Amino acid sequence: MRNLVLAGIAAAGLVLATGTGITLAQEATPGAGIHPVVGSWWVNLTITGTMDQVAVLDTFGADGTLIASVKPVSPAPPGAPFGQIFASLMHGSWTAAGPGQVAFTVVRLQTDEKGTYLGTVTVRAVLDESSDGQRLSGSFTYDVADPAGHVVASGTGTAEGTRIQVEPMGTPVAGTPAP
Repeated sequence: MRNLVLAGIAAAGLVLATGTGITLAQEATPGAGIHPVVGSWWVNLTITGTMDQVAVLDTFGADGTLIASVKPVSPAPPGAPFGQIFASLMHGSWTAAGPGQVAFTVVRLQTDEKGTYLGTVTVRAVLDESSDGQRLSGSFTYDVADPAGHVVASGTGTAEGTRIQVEPMGTPVAGTPAP
């Protein structure tokens, strides 16, 4: 059950964004009128009561949508009648929760290695944005539900994220021979 919970939380991959307008890929930080959370983020989750940390990639859309991804396959919890848990991307929405804050909810689907539906993981979070728009931090809760929608596990944790920036190409990239 613990790995099922961890897999679900990871999917939580903390995603946030509101506002209107379009952010171009070339913009490292959204411009005026665009919420600072819009864009892609590398987020590390720490699950309360464990030593576990989970890496998540989150993309917050200017229209309030959120997509998050974590590793797609995890070992099943001890004693489970299956060996692995397969997870979908997490889908959800976000909104501004106050000055310098965003709130969101994301949901992911889970199956076993035979494709049997195991249920969902739902993550809810409130994150604070740094004044420079490059960092997010805050807390989250999660619920793991069985296929009938009954919550079978819940928990909390914290998240720390950094904006993914455009990086210059190497000339040549290390390890690549020059032509």
